[in-house]
Amino acid sequence: MTTTTDFHRANAANSLATPITSNHKGASFMKTLFTIAAVLVLFSSAAFAQFETDHFKCYLPLATSALPAQNVILIDEFGTATGKVKDIWRFCNPTLKEHNGVITPITNPDAHLAIHKAVEKTVVARQVQLENQFGVQTVTTGAARFLAVPTQKEPHGPPSNLDHFNCYTVTDGQPVSAQVGLSDQWFASKHKVATPALFCNPVVKNHNGTITPVLHPNDHLACYKMTPVAFDKAVQLHNQFGDPKFESKKADMLCVPSLLLQWKVIQ
Repeated sequence: MTTTTDFHRANAANSLATPITSNHKGASFMKTLFTIAAVLVLFSSAAFAQFETDHFKCYLPLATSALPAQNVILIDEFGTATGKVKDIWRFCNPTLKEHNGVITPITNPDAHLAIHKAVEKTVVARQVQLENQFGVQTVTTGAARFLAVPTQKEPHGPPSNLDHFNCYTVTDGQPVSAQVGLSDQWFASKHKVATPALFCNPVVKNHNGTITPVLHPNDHLACYKMTPVAFDKAVQLHNQFGDPKFESKKADMLCVPSLLLQWKVIQ
């Protein structure tokens, strides 16, 4: 039997939702509606503008160096877990994104992410409500299977001002069906964004006794499948788990900075 718990709310915008009473009439009522709508739009725009984390264009590997499994302890908003970090599953460049005429630039060109396989033992289903430039979405998450790790890509400098992310597989979610243009450090391409694949929390990481704290607790990532575009590029990478070589096969996933609005355990 499926059971549910109460929602856990993140500092939400819900505090701006002013109740409308029945004594508003005519023009006054409409003025109130427009005022509330304007406030919510301003809040949403300000919230997205305040992200410290870029969009990421992610590549499936054609080949990547094998890495030894390494133990980590991870602490995020959903709890504490242990896992083993393994090989790279995707590599992600920061990317400029164009959507509906709105251009979101790259703010941190040295901030790259290697998404490593990192299987955790505990599997908990959760209903997650998130918001980003594609709107408010509700997804169901399953196991945390990946750890997104700040990574240096030669010839760029080491990453800074970028969190680790504990990434949960999305087992149910609606496609956003958005057309985007993406321009990263490798090439420009156009894609149709489809269903969500991952939801990622910023995470405290303990690896070999070294604790890496969360820098930006409001910055989450929602990662979406997108129409793939082939691109072959070999690069040398460096992060806390090794110095792997990575050769890309195609760009096939977009990670979008997102707000976590609320969540609950559903089994």
